[in-house]
Amino acid sequence: MRRYGVTVQDVDMILVATSTPEYAFPSTASRVQSKFKIVSTGALDLNAACAGFVYALQLADGLLCSGAYRKVLVIGAETLSKITDYTDRTTCVLFGDGAGAILLERDEESPGVLASISGTFGEGGIHLYKTALSEQMDGTDLKSGCLVQNGREIYKWAIRNIPEGVRTLLSKANMNAEEVEWFVPHSANLRMIEGINERGPFTMDRTLTSVEYRGNTSAASIPLALQLAVDEGRLQAGDHVLLYGFGGGMTYAGSIVRWTI
Repeated sequence: MRRYGVTVQDVDMILVATSTPEYAFPSTASRVQSKFKIVSTGALDLNAACAGFVYALQLADGLLCSGAYRKVLVIGAETLSKITDYTDRTTCVLFGDGAGAILLERDEESPGVLASISGTFGEGGIHLYKTALSEQMDGTDLKSGCLVQNGREIYKWAIRNIPEGVRTLLSKANMNAEEVEWFVPHSANLRMIEGINERGPFTMDRTLTSVEYRGNTSAASIPLALQLAVDEGRLQAGDHVLLYGFGGGMTYAGSIVRWTI
């Protein structure tokens, strides 16, 4: 609101992507509505782990394109410090807390979201999870309470699948990589992003990240990377940006957007 001089009091939908809500209910989106005294709005949380922000963006775009909504607030927010096992040195050094928000408004003449894809490899859920009501998955006993990650398997899955997913998204938009100014993958870790770029169409100098400053913030990592690029003057109005979230599930979601402010 301070950055762009906009108001949120007239939004008609709030979408919050988070894996770490304070409550099972009321939703985090409902708490946002209460905080900002928004009189009439829908409010919905969604959980797609590290792909959650892009999923929320895609849902917002669908609501706007349907004509049923005019102005949607999309938030990615996590407090992973609450679910981190600090005795597990393979994971506790990776994760951070953070939040980012974007505001989408309907523009029939110049759509901001140019193409999207999404998908799931549910068999990989065993490699990244946090238990809730059950402590078994597909007959396998789980560790309870905190986030559990098999980093080696996540890395192998991402390296195999994300570069091809990026190419599929570019093809769906009838674009090539040279027409996209910035690639913004989920900021899992720099080694993984470098591995994806070695096999994909983008280079690190055209890749926006937040992990080096914020850690792995799951659903918040992509909006935080966008914020850093805006602050540094790198992300400009008219730029085409390819967002690609991936993580627990195993879920993935990618969108190409036109940055408009």
